[in-house]
Order: sequence, then structure tokens, then C-alpha cells
Amino acid sequence: MLYLIDSSAVLNDFGFEFREGQNYVTTPLAINEFKDMRSRHLMENALQQRALSIEEPTAASLRYVEETALSKGFQRLSKTDLSLIALALDFKKQGRKFVLLSDDYSIQNFCSFFKIPFKGVIRGEISSEISFSLECSGCGKAMPANSKAKKCPDCGSPLKRKKLAGN
Repeated sequence: MLYLIDSSAVLNDFGFEFREGQNYVTTPLAINEFKDMRSRHLMENALQQRALSIEEPTAASLRYVEETALSKGFQRLSKTDLSLIALALDFKKQGRKFVLLSDDYSIQNFCSFFKIPFKGVIRGEISSEISFSLECSGCGKAMPANSKAKKCPDCGSPLKRKKLAGN
């Protein structure tokens, strides 16, 4: 099996190990998140033993994921998160069988949206997909999730991010 790993899979699971006969991949941005001695040592050993490889997502997939995140109102996805999801989309387009390992619910939510197979490690998995919109705290006017506005154009009250019901 091929596993695409997010840093949360290793950092949250102190018992994480690279299993023999399995292949693991991550992105350059994700590998940079392994800063503590335990996870750094684990990554370096896996790279030396060729259990782990590092791949870069295509620019097209990365751009598509960034645009989708913006339109769905997900400002909290990091560049690392976006790179992992973009690489997963590349794998999917190539017909590769894989599972993305992550305890990050935002990553899992996007995997669900893109129909990418994922598995939680310690924290479990999301139960439903969510998206966001912006809503005026004064008059209740709904705004698109990707709006740059901070205040309502009608009444001037602050806009707040609102979670929409699961799909």
C-alpha cells in the first residue's frame, strides 16, 4: 500500500513506524515540519532506507487546490496542507492506489470533498464534510466565503465565518 503522510500522522502518534513492505510519500513542505528529535530521526531513517520518498505536486493541482480552498472559505489550510492535497489529487489522476494519513480535520474535509481516500491516526476521522460562508453579525446578510470584505456592505457590522451544514 502507498501512504501519503501528513506530519500530524507522525507527530500525534508516538508509536508511528514505517512498516516493511509499505511505501510512504510526503511533500517537501511536510518534511520540513518534522523538527523534534524523534520525528526528525524517524524521517531521516525512513529516507535512508527508501521507505519514504519526497514528491512535489504539480503546479496545476496546487493552483486548483488553492482556488478551491479559497472559494470554500478554508483560510486555515497551510501551504503544507495544500501541497499534500494537491499531491493526492495528482496520485488520483495517475490512478495510483493510496491513502492519505492525517489527523488534521481540515485536510480530511478536503479529502472528502475531492473523494480522496484518507485515514485518521490518533484523533479519528471526520463524520461529515463541511464548508463555510461569511455572515454579517448585525443584519445577517450572507456573503460568499471567498469575500475579502471585513464589514457588511449594507450595515457596516463585522462579518463572521459561519460553518455550513455537512453535505
